[in-house]
Amino acid sequence: MIATKIGKKSGVPDNYTRLGEYIAAAEEKGEKLHQFWIRNCDAGTNIKDLDLALLEIEAVRRQKPDIADKTYHLVVSFRPSDQDKLTTDDLMAIEAEYAKALGYGDHQRVAGTHINTDNFHMHVAFNKVHPETLKVVTPHRDFKILAKVSREMEKKYGLAIDPGMTDGKERDPNKLSPAARDYEAHTWQESFQRHVMKHREEILAGLGEAKNWQEARKFLAGYDISIKLRGNGMVLMSLNGQTMKASQLDRSCSMKKLEERFGVFEPLARVTKEKTHNKIPTKQRYKARPLTKHPRTSLLWKRYLASRKSQLKHSTVVGRAARNWKMFLMTEAHQDPLAMVLIIAHQEFLRTVISGTKQSQRKRKIVNSIV
Repeated sequence: MIATKIGKKSGVPDNYTRLGEYIAAAEEKGEKLHQFWIRNCDAGTNIKDLDLALLEIEAVRRQKPDIADKTYHLVVSFRPSDQDKLTTDDLMAIEAEYAKALGYGDHQRVAGTHINTDNFHMHVAFNKVHPETLKVVTPHRDFKILAKVSREMEKKYGLAIDPGMTDGKERDPNKLSPAARDYEAHTWQESFQRHVMKHREEILAGLGEAKNWQEARKFLAGYDISIKLRGNGMVLMSLNGQTMKASQLDRSCSMKKLEERFGVFEPLARVTKEKTHNKIPTKQRYKARPLTKHPRTSLLWKRYLASRKSQLKHSTVVGRAARNWKMFLMTEAHQDPLAMVLIIAHQEFLRTVISGTKQSQRKRKIVNSIV
């Protein structure tokens, strides 16, 4: 099961009544309402009580006229086989667990499950305004909360474990695309995709708070990431032209999902991009760095950068080697034992991390003891 917050679209008014009616009606083509319930409303708990419940909820919300976003829309997607495993009481209990974890246990809400041929899912519309205190609750880092509750519910009800779009720990950041693997194998430098995946959680959190394409672009620029259309999809691109599919970061970052949130994507003009990029505050810039860490890597790395800067335009072997950290080490190894140590360290890294084959701790100690 995968739990996702559906953010409010920029420029679209927060219309709780419309959302509540949508959940009750299951309007999408091929869908039908499976179960429906209402929580914490004096009007009642069933679908027949919906009209009065919506009036009651709107009355509470009107007491916070200065708050533009007063709705938390949660969608929980189940596997098709889960429908027969979960009773109505189970579904209501699962919804209650999400509500409690998000801080909405006492808040008014409308919930319902929809079914069609291959998609069984639950909608929950929380009123972020507490009915008594009138405090507006906005969960912090809710993507972690949703992932935690999802895994707990899967175990409790015997459902298939489904690492979802918010589970950074359950995604292997070393599972790179073929292009990224080739880049690292040929240069022994960190690929753009690895840079992005190292900061995956914070990037997803920032995108989750974005309200439109402008905010999303501004946030991503702090990581040297731009968004481009490529074929029928969307890619994330570095300043030096490396790319990765946006959906490789997370399923919530596919072109379809992002356009559902922000509207149709419109590429920025080059001039606009260049003018705005310099104004973006630095978060985690992508820059050339060795793929592996060793206590004495910095000594040779500084020499490599100096050599690259002074000999980048040379056509000699030394000049060409300066363009590539791997080639530089191979050249230096003939006269510098440290370069050979780093070559061995890189080769072990490529075997253990990229290829997925574990090497013994004894080999690592041997490499580190050479210097």
